[in-house]
Amino acid sequence: MAQEETHDKHWLIVSDLDGTLLDHFTYSHTAVDGLLRRLDDHDIPVILNSSKTRDEMIEIRRELGNRHPFIVENGSAIFIPAGYFPQAPDGARDEAGFWVLEPGAHRKALLEYLDRDSRAHGAPYLGFANATPGQIVDATGLSLEQAEAARTRHYSEPLLWRGTDKEKQAFCARARDAGLTTLEGGRFLHLLGDTDKGRATLQLLECYRHARPGDYMVVAAGDSPNDLDMLAVADIAVIIRGPHRQPPQLEETGSRRVIISQQEGPEGWRESIAPLVE
Repeated sequence: MAQEETHDKHWLIVSDLDGTLLDHFTYSHTAVDGLLRRLDDHDIPVILNSSKTRDEMIEIRRELGNRHPFIVENGSAIFIPAGYFPQAPDGARDEAGFWVLEPGAHRKALLEYLDRDSRAHGAPYLGFANATPGQIVDATGLSLEQAEAARTRHYSEPLLWRGTDKEKQAFCARARDAGLTTLEGGRFLHLLGDTDKGRATLQLLECYRHARPGDYMVVAAGDSPNDLDMLAVADIAVIIRGPHRQPPQLEETGSRRVIISQQEGPEGWRESIAPLVE
């Protein structure tokens, strides 16, 4: 690691998963395994920040050997391993070995809203709450076991859109008027509370600053429009190319550097992140 860059700064890498740290089609992370080990050896946390659920994230963390906090369901909740910081953050609750912060809404409230909205305007989508595990497998390429974990949500509802763009725009406007958020991911339209990946990133960053004062260099990596809020709060925004679409657009500013990978998925993650910290 480059001492002149890391001596006076604490590095945090915040990363999306599907299409970014994991291959869009196979979910493989082989291309980044070596770099992840080196980052861990040098005490540079990699914070997983995804639309995935707690159960999905715990399994992926185990596969990656990741021991750091993580953010689930597009910024709806932050899970910090108990004891990771000297004390639990204000407002955190204990859950199965984690300190949990919940900036988002609970899924029950979201499903109640969808029920009201569908009765008034129809439902040109398939929500996870009404989908069978087999339908989720068909839509995502996950295994049946992984689809069950994806279906067990607590703070958001993914919608496989089947209507027109005009209907989608009207749906998003109604949700916004109701104080909710919609985010376009790689495969789904996500309905969640008044939060996003960026605000959750900043909330977790404050936990790090409180526990370990100093200057922080935040690197964020993502591949889709629902990552833009996260990318926008980073000092270095890494946009990972994906198949069959243009990378999301983000302006470079005086305080934010933007990198767009040449390669796709985890190969692009390795290509972009390694030169920053080695």
